[in-house]
Amino acid sequence: MKVGVLATMIFGALIGYPIASLAGLAPDADGDGVPNVIDKCMTDSRNVAMSCDTDTDGYGNVCDGDFNQNGVTNSVDFAMYFAPALTSVGFAASRGVDMNCNGTVNAVDFGMNFVPDLGTGYTGSDPPSQPGPSGLPCAGSIGCI
Repeated sequence: MKVGVLATMIFGALIGYPIASLAGLAPDADGDGVPNVIDKCMTDSRNVAMSCDTDTDGYGNVCDGDFNQNGVTNSVDFAMYFAPALTSVGFAASRGVDMNCNGTVNAVDFGMNFVPDLGTGYTGSDPPSQPGPSGLPCAGSIGCI
């Protein structure tokens, strides 16, 4: 090994590693182990899986009650998508209505996932809740993975 290469490696070990250790871990607002920059649901630690985003809009199912992709979670999402899935055996859950990604649409999806999404930030005069938030810059666009 050449002396210059060895000196560079030693310098990197002495200077680079301590600096990297000062940088710390990437921010993780909800403590689910997924850094904010790649978290599809940054404020909900129930993020069952990083890849659980059935409709591929960049928002994880657990915090995305916007099944018709209009940017809000409201009664239309419930009436047109969630209610039929909740009451029909074998309903295709392609829009993300299986919000906890366990293979079934049931009362847990409704009470633990859809209802909190519907109520987040809603005061009556404000617009209904928006999905997310997501750390992905492409969130809100179909094909965001």
